[in-house]
Amino acid sequence: MNLLLLFTTIGIQMNELPATDTLPRTQLDSVMVQGFVQRSPLASVPAAISIAGSTEWNRYSPGSSIAAMNALPGVRMEERSPGSYRMAIRGSSLRSPFGVRNVRFYYEQFPITDPGGNTYLNLFAPAAFEQMEVLRGPAASVYGAGSGGALLATGSSKVIGTIPFRVTVLGGSNGLFQADAQVLTGTTDKYNRIQLHHQQASGYREHSSMRRNFISWQNKQAITENYKISTLVLYSDLEYQTPGGLTLAQYQADPKQARPAGGPFPSAQDAKATIYQQSFYGGVQQVYTPFTRLRLEATLYGMYNRITNPTIRNFERRTEPSFGTRALIGYTVPLSSGSLDFSAGAEWQKGYYQVNVFGNRGGEQDTLQSSDALTPVNALVFGQAQWKPDSNWEISAGISFNNNTIRIIRESVVPNYAFTSSGQAEWAPRISIARKLNTFTVYALAAKGFSPPTSSELLPSTSVINTNLQAEYGWNYELGFRGRVAKQRIWLDANIFYFQLKDAIVQRRDASGADFFTNAGSTRQWGIELASRYSPLKQHPNFSWQPWFSYTYHPFQYRDFTQIEADYSGNRIPGIARQTVAAGLDLQVFQKADIHLTYQYVDPIFLNDANSAKAKAYQLVGAKLGAVLYKMTSKKGNTGAISWFAGADNLLNQNYSLGNDINAVGGRYYNAAARRNYFTGIRVQ
Repeated sequence: MNLLLLFTTIGIQMNELPATDTLPRTQLDSVMVQGFVQRSPLASVPAAISIAGSTEWNRYSPGSSIAAMNALPGVRMEERSPGSYRMAIRGSSLRSPFGVRNVRFYYEQFPITDPGGNTYLNLFAPAAFEQMEVLRGPAASVYGAGSGGALLATGSSKVIGTIPFRVTVLGGSNGLFQADAQVLTGTTDKYNRIQLHHQQASGYREHSSMRRNFISWQNKQAITENYKISTLVLYSDLEYQTPGGLTLAQYQADPKQARPAGGPFPSAQDAKATIYQQSFYGGVQQVYTPFTRLRLEATLYGMYNRITNPTIRNFERRTEPSFGTRALIGYTVPLSSGSLDFSAGAEWQKGYYQVNVFGNRGGEQDTLQSSDALTPVNALVFGQAQWKPDSNWEISAGISFNNNTIRIIRESVVPNYAFTSSGQAEWAPRISIARKLNTFTVYALAAKGFSPPTSSELLPSTSVINTNLQAEYGWNYELGFRGRVAKQRIWLDANIFYFQLKDAIVQRRDASGADFFTNAGSTRQWGIELASRYSPLKQHPNFSWQPWFSYTYHPFQYRDFTQIEADYSGNRIPGIARQTVAAGLDLQVFQKADIHLTYQYVDPIFLNDANSAKAKAYQLVGAKLGAVLYKMTSKKGNTGAISWFAGADNLLNQNYSLGNDINAVGGRYYNAAARRNYFTGIRVQ
């Protein structure tokens, strides 16, 4: 609490805009999105896209992106322990024991998902994201294989003069301390942006501390009016303890405890179960527009991930160097009326991974158990066309060809055993049509999704090579509505979809907590997703308010799934809430203070395929207050301000699990999230 008191009394902030100006001044109608290569207004895009921007981030603690992402329809972000994230778009985390799989991730249009199909989203600082586009479902064929969707992130503001300098310091419950800094210099066409981040926390549960250091540099140079080069370099050093899943009895008796010893396996604390993750990324992107109608892009990048992971079962060391390239050409055909845009491109990635597994002797590396060399290769070719015969109609079609192979050589046996995944090539077409009606747009689309097994699914933490795992695939059909109704006071974004997924990849866990995977026949996934905001026609200059609401209905079921003698056909798919609701109220007083009130409800979640266990429903209530304490103006006319913010999460003090271990042997499903907790901080920008 001493840290909290310190932050409530000291603070500096400098910026040209009021720090508390978080009510949406840019309406969603005019927000530009990148989802299908060409930048388009969100209101007219014929696909299910959600946006998390500064308005959404400012409602919650700067220490995490989880709450803001979970306020989006169709999205669930989980945290088994601080630093251990999972991202689900329409239930896609069914196959993710940790990290992000079945979802492609791009940062400033640089591919971050590695050739093995894994995305280390936790390497990023929360402050690294200014806007996150979430493409729900397999409509994102221009971004490669993935039946879940895609995430497209952009960094902090690059409008020179708006926020040239920013520092945020944050403290809170469970030992939370965080410091972020950004420096932005240059002009809009030529700039340098440097970001620094440090975060540490002791965690709510025993053995759940974390520490992350992050630094990034982004440079943009306009060589000529038509030729621009962008550079991205980042490094992340992350360490977080993994307390392990609890049984229901353990969870109810003491949700804060780490997994105790049981049978032949030590406790998480005795095994010193921890993940040490270092990541480096560097890339260069060139954009050339020889004339107005033609655009050429080329990106070259490389990444290196090193993971050291002592677990209850073993001690794993992984090195994952990889490199890749992405190229794009866009051309607009001049028409007497309307427009026709063509885009085509390709993406290629290759990695050279080494995975060595040892015995774990009290957190120290013991004798070698297995050694594997993995060579994942991911290739993508895509093309699409968008025809707008007039200002009211848009017809678009796209297709991509995805070819994914992973070669695994077990070097710890003589002679070496080699396995190459096969049958991982697939065409993924997409077609959509949209019609604008006054202030809203109605659209329909059909798209094929395809997602091959990742390297971590073919070689999971059991160290047993899975030679039978196949790619999952299926068709998605969707109807949507987006725009303003009720005399333009209500922004409404709603859609209904049906996705029949075949050979769905699902997760299992053995007695030690190690994961492995299997195909689950077919699933029936239909649902409804809705988001809305209400904008009063008149706002008092000293008091403005805006309520918002989102709703997700996902009654997903196994359609045909039999495993040995167990028939799970017709059962609910585990790990997915049938209904979720998020709502809130944004208030601004005298243009100097913000108040954000937030609410979330999550339905009970089944924890295994048999539907014999489920986590209880829970409700989360949060509040955040921010205020400008002091404003200043320099001789050059730049303005600054001292601001302060504070808030609380889980005000109802709910006991809930935010990251369940699905299908865990012995019923070790539960990873308790923090009870009522507080945060406060200062910002300098």
